[in-house]
Amino acid sequence: MFVSKLLAANLFFCIGFINLMPIAICCDFDGTITLMDTGKALLSNLTKEDWQAVDKFVIDGSIGTREALIKQWGMIEYTTWKEIFTIVDTMKIDPSFYDFYSWVLQKNIKFFILSDGFQKYINRILENHEIEAESLDILANDVNLVDNRLKLSFNTSACDHGCANCKYSHVLKLKNEGYKIIYIGDGLSDILPAAELADIIYAKNNEDLAKKLEGDNRLQVFDSFSEIKEDIVKRIL
Repeated sequence: MFVSKLLAANLFFCIGFINLMPIAICCDFDGTITLMDTGKALLSNLTKEDWQAVDKFVIDGSIGTREALIKQWGMIEYTTWKEIFTIVDTMKIDPSFYDFYSWVLQKNIKFFILSDGFQKYINRILENHEIEAESLDILANDVNLVDNRLKLSFNTSACDHGCANCKYSHVLKLKNEGYKIIYIGDGLSDILPAAELADIIYAKNNEDLAKKLEGDNRLQVFDSFSEIKEDIVKRIL
């Protein structure tokens, strides 16, 4: 009886301790905050090459996302900012994100956007939807035009995982600082940081992250940010 009470007390203490830990939300951008993946929309419109075939090599582990991005964006032989922004300006933010982000600010929860996409179009999409990009912590790659060809610049140095922007390293830094990690994402670049480092994982329904981590007890599949908010409140706050 005494042992049972002791175990129960220890469990209660552990749960309480976890709930007192500071929270950091790490959230993907394309296809998660946006309704469509901006990168996929740009590639679909700016090249006729089979850029989707490259994703299969990432899925089977043959190459990392950095090599994939270099290959895919290298397929665009000629473009202009006007052409790029015409496509970017059609991208929509998930309507449920506004209330969720407002709530995150009210609760003083750290919030980071981690993206394999490019800062220029992320900033533009946010500003198009009256969200001040400068008020957000955004860790993303970037891109410039040189002789009408896209030149990529990566947010992190080359890593052992072959990441374009090593989301794993960003999340690990927060983890080492003592944060409880809530990870929100959908795609291939989200799998490693979510699987290895997250305490709670929210994966967009029917996308790569949800499929890969199916059965993981940290995983919650979602369709809208309102579901995430409700679940966080129920679990932690």
